[in-house]
Amino acid sequence: MRVLARLFMQGLANLGRNRWAQFFTLSTVAFTSFMAGIFLLALYNVHLTAQSTQEDIQFQVYWDSGHPQQEVQEQWEEIKSWDIGGINTFTPDEALKSLAESISGDMDVSYLSRENPLPATALVEFSLEGENSRDRAQKMRSRLMDLPGVERVSYNPVQLDLARTWVRVSSGIFWPLIGLMLLITGLVVANTLKLNQMQRREEVDILALVGASGRYIQFPLLVSGALQGFLGGVISLGLLKLLHLTLEDVLYFPPLWIRIEFLPLPYALAIPGVLTLVGILSSFLAVRGRLR
Repeated sequence: MRVLARLFMQGLANLGRNRWAQFFTLSTVAFTSFMAGIFLLALYNVHLTAQSTQEDIQFQVYWDSGHPQQEVQEQWEEIKSWDIGGINTFTPDEALKSLAESISGDMDVSYLSRENPLPATALVEFSLEGENSRDRAQKMRSRLMDLPGVERVSYNPVQLDLARTWVRVSSGIFWPLIGLMLLITGLVVANTLKLNQMQRREEVDILALVGASGRYIQFPLLVSGALQGFLGGVISLGLLKLLHLTLEDVLYFPPLWIRIEFLPLPYALAIPGVLTLVGILSSFLAVRGRLR
């Protein structure tokens, strides 16, 4: 046990040798996994959006601009008690603010706040799971239209057919693309770590000549390779989270209303986990031939 602990500490100490080489190796691993993480994040959100679009349809409900806001809010509370997936509500002032944020350039719409022409609005999500989804969507639209003060209820019936088609396509390419991305990332990272470990081949040859066992030589290299892979994965995961926080609401405006989600916990943990295994494997292959 003491020998293993000493060899483990030796693996840690190896990271402090030739610091510039270690720095560039770690940077390459982190950057490669970060780019792969961006691809995975984009692919995951496309797949998630397609699934949510299939399962839910969104009604855009517009009230008369002069309808009392108190009555509108009471109707919002009533809608919340219905069998719906969720509701997002906007008062005229909130709708004007959202409009101003979605307009690019220096256009000033503050003058509209004096006599706000925008109506109260609600986005009602309705689940399409089950049979007769089109008929149930029409019934929900009629129910919303029957509310006092409602001027218009909009939704896209073509969305039902397009969403189902897109989900079948995205489900068919989701896992193959992830597998291809992992393969390419693994090859790049493994080659980088292998080249870094091969710089120590002279040290490996000397240890082998003086009679050191293969395990004694390999274990510190495996530890340093695993740590480089793990640290590269953690750094890339942190950068990916910062990017997500920056872009989380970039598409959350009408008519898209798409909020970018971060990778689920198993996917996120898989990034440093896979890179750790790649680091171990590449370190093993780097010195295997010189220990025969």
